[in-house]
Amino acid sequence: MSKEYNPFRRGSFPVGVITQELHDSGRDRALPTEIWYPATDEYSGQDLSEEIKDKYSILDIPASQDAVRDAKLRKGTFPLIIFSHGYGGLRRINSHLCCHLASHGYIVVSPDHTGNTLLDVMSLGNKSEQEIMVLNAQVFGNRPRDIIFLISCMLNNKTSISSDAIEEDHIGVSGHSAGGWTILVATSYDKRISAALPLASAGGFSEEYIESKGLSDALDLNWKHEVPTLFLAADKDTQVPIELIYDLFSRVHEPKNLVVLNDADHSHFFKDIELAHEMVRSQPEMVFGDSPIAKRMKENMLSFSELCSEKNAHDFLCGLGLAHMDAHLKKKPNAVRWLEGDIKAYMAEQGVNVNIPKKSEILI
Repeated sequence: MSKEYNPFRRGSFPVGVITQELHDSGRDRALPTEIWYPATDEYSGQDLSEEIKDKYSILDIPASQDAVRDAKLRKGTFPLIIFSHGYGGLRRINSHLCCHLASHGYIVVSPDHTGNTLLDVMSLGNKSEQEIMVLNAQVFGNRPRDIIFLISCMLNNKTSISSDAIEEDHIGVSGHSAGGWTILVATSYDKRISAALPLASAGGFSEEYIESKGLSDALDLNWKHEVPTLFLAADKDTQVPIELIYDLFSRVHEPKNLVVLNDADHSHFFKDIELAHEMVRSQPEMVFGDSPIAKRMKENMLSFSELCSEKNAHDFLCGLGLAHMDAHLKKKPNAVRWLEGDIKAYMAEQGVNVNIPKKSEILI
């Protein structure tokens, strides 16, 4: 690995976190929102302490994140990154990535996309197919607007984080699955966005997966400004098969890159991978009902023990995600050189097995 740059290590800043409910009066829409940020040195080590780090629960399951609640924001200015969770996700579901970025000097914001969180999706079981279609149309109409709204909130002193702490010309976006689709749509509308990191992103199309057509047709990828985009994907993804990623990747303008994690499925981008993977594998209909996606998952999902480890998946996401943002938001020359180097070898040194498809091999 390049000795001058190591994106896998946690950064030098302790991490703070706050939660705010932000209200978009134009849509009469409330968004519970998590914000991670570099904290002052007095919190050093506390964000990694089991006794002090932030605790919460998901469906009464205890969870934690490597951050100190309500810690003081350190002085300085920092790039901004907005993160969008997937269909039936939650704002903290990728907190490992958000904390990693914050420890390296980023302010990271992730909302619950109201109407499309895990609890919202679980409540759809008593709805008719027509009712679900109407709700989903509302959800996917609101999601990109949530991202644009949050950027404006952060830049206009609508949160507890002063806009003076944000480098308004250095704004990135990331999202998983439907969240990847969300940030790509938002980027088509918002020229303030200057780097994108879609993770196992929806939005590609293949005749074999006809259910993908709606989100694919809704994507306008003829962006009017240049946005360096790094796609991260999983080779054994049963929710967003790799063929869909290839199609999506082929439609995005340069500069762009794609790195695929081998022996990984859709949940390998989460913080608590095994828990999420096995929960969805046992009950895919809990999130996806009687859909082609649920049927495909029942037939093809491997057990977690047959797939990539949690540590390797975290290194894959956090290392590559940080390097991309460092290169294109902070303009760090060592990050640029690292990304232009032998990524496959760098990842192998971490024990992570990846594939980097040649652009000429992806059908365009």
